[in-house]
Amino acid sequence: MKRIESSDELKSIQLDILLDFHDFCMENDINYSLAAGTLIGAVRHKGFIPWDDDIDVYLLREDYNKFIDIFPANYKGRYDFVSLERDKDWHRAYGKLYDNRTIMHEPYSDIYADLGVGIDVFPVDDVPDELSEWKKYETTRRFLRDVKNIKSMTFSSRRSFIKNAIIFLGHIIMSPFSQTWLTKKIDEYSQKHNGKGFSHVYENCLGAYNTNSAWLKKDIIDVIDVSFEGHTVKIMKGYDDYLTCIYGDYMQLPPEDKRVTHHCFSAYWK
Repeated sequence: MKRIESSDELKSIQLDILLDFHDFCMENDINYSLAAGTLIGAVRHKGFIPWDDDIDVYLLREDYNKFIDIFPANYKGRYDFVSLERDKDWHRAYGKLYDNRTIMHEPYSDIYADLGVGIDVFPVDDVPDELSEWKKYETTRRFLRDVKNIKSMTFSSRRSFIKNAIIFLGHIIMSPFSQTWLTKKIDEYSQKHNGKGFSHVYENCLGAYNTNSAWLKKDIIDVIDVSFEGHTVKIMKGYDDYLTCIYGDYMQLPPEDKRVTHHCFSAYWK
């Protein structure tokens, strides 16, 4: 295998995936939006955040389910999509569209062991409008997520002894439950409020943001065109509300010592 050494080469692969994902969604009347740091990059930098190295997209649950149903196996001879619904061995409650000509290894987790460079595809679900009900829901959701995360973590010399000890203890406590079982519980809990007429939504399957509120569904239903690395892609029309809710003043650059990737992986061409 040939290692993908440069950040530019990695981003080029991810961008190609995003553009083909965009084309497929447009051809099949599926709405999506760039999300999280990728959305900040689109708004603030017209492309990747310079020190970022991944791409995240959101689909409302109905569009996510449609994508799962119709996206073909081995699309264009180079793309595969993995999700809880399509692969019994997958144990995350969101999907990943990846270039099957590549391999990516993440030392902190075994999830990427046989997958390639890709983009993460997240479903977005309805959540309670009442703040007190939202906080109750969010407390349970975070507990389920954290338990599952500990179950999926592998030991690493890069972690402290205490963190590795916590992971070891978590593995013992959670030994009766498989990662797939825990993931299905998170997936079920993520969708429990769909179809009840709520006006707020959240990305429930990972939802690692430190926020006290969800965002309005109307912010993501309508999408608009923006330029991303010189190409046209989609973002939610209410991006300002969403980004402000999650990040606060998202147009303010972080301190220079914070301008680093939060991921740790190596990638290769097969």
